[in-house]
Amino acid sequence: MFDKGNKFICIGAVHTDYILQLKTKHINNRTNPIKQTQCLGGVAYNIAEKLSFLNLKTELISLNCQKNNIEKISKNKITFKALNLEIYDRSYTSVLNTKGEMILGLANMDNYERPLAIKNIINNKNNRIILDLNFSLKSIKSLVSKYSSLNTICVCGTSVYKVYKIKKLLHKINILILNKQESLNLSNKKNIKDALKFIITKNKNLTVVITNGKNYVKAYHNKNIYSCKPLKTNIKNENKAGDVMSAFFYYYFFQKLNFASVLSKSIAAGSLHVSGFISTKINYLKMIDELSEKIKVRIKKSVR
Repeated sequence: MFDKGNKFICIGAVHTDYILQLKTKHINNRTNPIKQTQCLGGVAYNIAEKLSFLNLKTELISLNCQKNNIEKISKNKITFKALNLEIYDRSYTSVLNTKGEMILGLANMDNYERPLAIKNIINNKNNRIILDLNFSLKSIKSLVSKYSSLNTICVCGTSVYKVYKIKKLLHKINILILNKQESLNLSNKKNIKDALKFIITKNKNLTVVITNGKNYVKAYHNKNIYSCKPLKTNIKNENKAGDVMSAFFYYYFFQKLNFASVLSKSIAAGSLHVSGFISTKINYLKMIDELSEKIKVRIKKSVR
């Protein structure tokens, strides 16, 4: 059960996401027909939105937004706090193939690198701080230093181009979720096994999850190595899948379930999102429970 006095504070990106899905197999150097949709996105927002969907007390801290976007955030029962007054342009565009599989993402994120007034953020204790890495290196360092002594620090890798920002901060982080390429870039290693070893040597108390698409997920927690393979899924939309998986990981982790269950349930949640499943909280959690029973988690003996 959750301590209702604590809350999740998601710090990072919120902006408009554009999803461009090809209607036919794409032809290089030619015009290709697409179906375009748009929604509110950003790693920090996506995670906050799911945590709020799960009826958890959630706060989002980011750059200021247009009034209509702030209204959307509030409608999702998320408390929003802006770090600045001016509204800066930023957006993310996903290009998907006809099956809904990601081809590439286009990030217009430079404005997140602007100097921010981190010192103005009130630092309460015993909260779960979830950081994406869109802000500048200086801001990330300030945020981790500000919050780490009194709160639990959770970090999402965000991008292979941004993960370097935490290389010297691993000793202050409690939970780290990365994809394969982010882990390789962070560690300068050539495979997940060596990347995980590198991260562990920096902080043996760190909980780490490294995803790898449809392949095996690797994790480290409490001196044990875990691995499991996601279920085969009929893909409809891969956009936001990693953020959804992360949100449910935090949801289950802070219920203090056994770690194998936390991992299988969060992986099942990511697969459920990719399949296009939409429902109420109760039905969503019920479906996750059913799917997670089919995921076998392997646990290797303790790391010395």
